Amino acid sequence: MGNETFYGTNNSVIDTTKKFTIVTQFITSDNTADGELVEIRRKYVQDGKVIENSFADYDTLSQFNSISDDFCDAQKTLFGDNNDFKTKGGLSVMGESLARGQVLVMSIWDDHAANALWLDSSYPTDADPSKPGVKRGPCGTDTGKPDDVEAQYPDSTVVYSNIRYGDIDSTYTSA
Repeated sequence: MGNETFYGTNNSVIDTTKKFTIVTQFITSDNTADGELVEIRRKYVQDGKVIENSFADYDTLSQFNSISDDFCDAQKTLFGDNNDFKTKGGLSVMGESLARGQVLVMSIWDDHAANALWLDSSYPTDADPSKPGVKRGPCGTDTGKPDDVEAQYPDSTVVYSNIRYGDIDSTYTSA
């Protein structure tokens, strides 16, 4: 969050021109599969190297590199957002939902509503990009239009493979 050099090409930590694995871990209060969800961690594996998620690049969030209720509270305060996640029960309620079962869905898509600017540009487009949470990546606010993306990359593909689940740190290997 706020780190514009973690993903990308050239000197980025994660080189998006090469294959990489994303590891998402759901951490519970007692480190068992049945405990209360308290944290969501992300790790990456590229070229046999395990890479921890980057820490947030804002002073009041710099201690966070994972999702927790404390992180969500601090992020919503800094960005001036409504904390609807907390109102609805936060990670505890999310964990209860996960325990009931979920369907994993992945896709490659175009965003006809906001041109995916919320992902890697300044968004909302009329907000001051120097304010926390507005500048989300290097792309210009005139990019991401579905017609342009489809014309420039008509044969775009993505490969999702080796999807695994298991105990913490059991689903990947390092060199």
